[in-house]
Amino acid sequence: MTKENLIATIHNAFKGVKLEDGISFWEGQGLDDYASEEMMQKLRQKDERENWDKIPYTDIALCNSSLSFFDAKGMRFCLPKLLIFDILENKIHKEEGVYAPEVVFMLWSDWNKAYCEERFSLLNKAQIKAVIHFLEYKLGEFVIDYKKVAEEKGWNFGTMTQHYEYIALNKAIAYWRQKLSNF
Repeated sequence: MTKENLIATIHNAFKGVKLEDGISFWEGQGLDDYASEEMMQKLRQKDERENWDKIPYTDIALCNSSLSFFDAKGMRFCLPKLLIFDILENKIHKEEGVYAPEVVFMLWSDWNKAYCEERFSLLNKAQIKAVIHFLEYKLGEFVIDYKKVAEEKGWNFGTMTQHYEYIALNKAIAYWRQKLSNF
C-alpha cells in the first residue's frame, strides 16, 4: 500500500469520529503534570474535540506523554492523527521541526494487556484494519531501510529477523489481526 493510499484508508476509517468526553492531548498533558482542576479545565478547552484532522502536529509533539493518559474515546479520536503524523514524520519535521511520538510501541506493548485492550476497545472493524495496514506499512519500510544498511555495511540480510523492531512489528501485526478475527 502506498503512503497516499494508507493515509486515505486512515481518513476513511476514522471519518466523523469526535472526541466527545474523551481525554485528548492537552488534557492528557495536564494529567501527566498533575495540573490543578482549574488548569485542567483550561487545558480541556485547548483540545480539538470535533475534527481529529485539525489537531496541530506541534500540539502532539508538545504533549507526547499524553498518549499514556488517553481513554478509549481519546484514543479513537487521536489515533488517526498519530498514525498520519508517523507516516509523514520526515516531511512534517522539515516543515514544522517536530517529531512524532512512538506510535508502534503504543499499538502493541506487553507491559499491560488489560490497559491496552481498554484503550482500543471502541475501534471498529475498519479502524482495526487501518491499524493493521499502518503496521504492515511500517514493517515494509523497516525491511527496505534494513536492506540498505545491510548492503552498505556488509551485514547478512537474514539477521533482520532478530532485530527488536522487526520482532515488535510482527508481534503487533499478529496481535491486531487476532483482534480483527475476534470482531
